[in-house]
Amino acid sequence: MFGSCNQMIAARSLIAALVGVALGGAVLPAGAQTSYSQRARAQTESGHTQSHPDTYYAGVVQHQPASIPAAQVVARYRIPLMSGGINDFSGIATSDGTNIYMVSDHGFIVAARLQRGYGQSIDGMQIRQVALLRGEDGRPLSGSLRDAEGLSIGRDGAFYVSFEQHNRVLRYPSLGSAAQSTGMHHDFERLRAGSGLQSVAVDPSGRIYSIPKRAARATYGFPSYMYTNGSWTGAFRIPSDGHFYPVSADFGPDGALYILEQESAGRGYRSQVRRFRVNGQAISEGQWVMRSEYNQFGNLEGLAVFRDWNGRIRLLMVSDDDLQRGPSELIDVAVNR
Repeated sequence: MFGSCNQMIAARSLIAALVGVALGGAVLPAGAQTSYSQRARAQTESGHTQSHPDTYYAGVVQHQPASIPAAQVVARYRIPLMSGGINDFSGIATSDGTNIYMVSDHGFIVAARLQRGYGQSIDGMQIRQVALLRGEDGRPLSGSLRDAEGLSIGRDGAFYVSFEQHNRVLRYPSLGSAAQSTGMHHDFERLRAGSGLQSVAVDPSGRIYSIPKRAARATYGFPSYMYTNGSWTGAFRIPSDGHFYPVSADFGPDGALYILEQESAGRGYRSQVRRFRVNGQAISEGQWVMRSEYNQFGNLEGLAVFRDWNGRIRLLMVSDDDLQRGPSELIDVAVNR
């Protein structure tokens, strides 16, 4: 292909340089390049190789496995309309699959108890409390300020709510209380309105993570932010998977991070859940635990993970009905891997 040996050597050097630039463009945590090189060298010397490194950083795209489990639906329940005719639930939290909290992007939280029947079906829902989301001044949030998307409960029982328009995470010591600010990361103001902080999740140690639906700037994967010691810092990046975008996240009773992702195209909605192991600013290779068919469910936007009496991990998800344009439902799915 090349006219001389020198041209071939130059071409190889150019390819190597381009690969180096691609890898160098990724923002890696301190020591990540050294640790990865040490792992690669150790694998080569031992005669073992891996198709993927055991930790994913910026710039890495995960490849799908040969098969992804379908959704094993345990229960499906149509949520009655709240007083005023608005549901629009976008976040959910539970520790047992029976006592639940749901947040609406119209600025309120509902506390409810599910009535479980034979085979863990959901036969009804008892509303126990409806509380408005308030600002730091104690006044109810209104307009785009109330566009809440994510909900998680801390180890101290406080409620953490993420917002996707005016991107921030607010802490509520109790339902109906005035909000407490958690501060800002400099990226938050650059996130797209309507595609901002969709997810908030509290890990077993009490650290708070928030994930936007879309990044603040063009890059590989999806960023995340970690709140610890009173401030926000960048955490790990989630490997991207085609046209799926992260819309909710929760740490399960097994300590793993489960991320609900959604694809919305001409064929309708399709949802999937991937499971990761998180260690501070590092994230493991993801494992697909569920993927729905197109339009099998509605606009699933909230995820809560719990363990049932049989020891199985369960995914309780809620769909946003978009002002009654779609179903307002609870979907309960069992994880078998």
